[in-house]
Parts: sequence; structure tokens; C-alpha cells
Amino acid sequence: MPTTRLAFLFLAAGLSLAATASLADGLKFLPALDAGFKAEPTLALTAGVMNAAAAKDDAIGVYGIDFNMNCGLIQTPDNRIRTHVQLNHVNQSGVKATSVELSPRYTLPLGGGFSFGVGPALAYVNADTPAGDKNLFGYGAAAGFNFRKGMYYSGLDVRYLNTNERDRVQFENWTFGIKVGVNF
Repeated sequence: MPTTRLAFLFLAAGLSLAATASLADGLKFLPALDAGFKAEPTLALTAGVMNAAAAKDDAIGVYGIDFNMNCGLIQTPDNRIRTHVQLNHVNQSGVKATSVELSPRYTLPLGGGFSFGVGPALAYVNADTPAGDKNLFGYGAAAGFNFRKGMYYSGLDVRYLNTNERDRVQFENWTFGIKVGVNF
């Protein structure tokens, strides 16, 4: 499938960038256990447009929440890996789905509070489509531009998610979204 190949190229490019930039200085494992670890959490509301293979329409609305913070499992010396956990919901065009997604992203500061991050995405999706209702595992890639200034946070994300297929139920999708929230 061309879409799957594109997602794997997107994922490979992001992981290559992260590996090249961060392994030169050395990765730190379990930095959350260090006394000086700062999570710098953010909570945001999200809204966007999804193009799902199971939907009758080309574009359907999706909304949810995004919680992200400095990764506590693996980190670069300059804290460039941020873990995003998202809860998303869609109920339109014959599709009802709720997903929980995990996306650790290597983030590059662009200056002036702007940054760009890219990384893999893993998800658990409860999808109710015209073909049936199933719980599915998903994988893919995510990228986003973010802006942080004091307590204010906003961003733009794009994500590709491929899911396993169970009894003709699958939920492969592209999502383009915006988010607005608070830095703690």
C-alpha cells in the first residue's frame, strides 16, 4: 500500500534524525529517577480532521486531549524527547472510535518558543465501523509544530495510524489537528 510505505518512510526519517542528533551526546535511561528531573507537563484540548478508511466521508471531525511532558524513560542530555499521550474520539460518518495513543517525539527547538517534533505512534483503538465493532492495535508516525510561551501552549499535528484488521474491521487513518492548552 502506498500510504503504508509513506508512513514507514516518515517514521524512518524521524527516527534517523533523532538517532543521529541524540546518540552523539549519549542517551540517558530512566531520567525520571534523577532528583533534578523536570517533567514540564502540558495539557491541551485537540480538534482536527481525520481521513479514515472505514468512514463514508473523506474528512470527519475528531477531538480529544493531549498530555505531553519530557520523557522519563529515555532522554537526550538537552531534554529533546517529549512523550505525548492522546485520547481521541470520533463519532461521524458511520464511524465511532476512541483511541489512546502514545507518541514519544524527538523535538527540535526553532527559537522564539517554537519547536518541531517527530516520532513513532502506538495506539489502542476501540472502533465501531459499518463492518463491526472491534478493539485494534495501531502503529504509525506523528509530527508536530508547537509553541510555548509561559503557561500558553498551542500546536499543529499530523499523524498517520495503521491498525491491524480483525474480522474485516480496520481503522487506518490520517489526522490533521490543532491543540491549545496550558504548560504547568
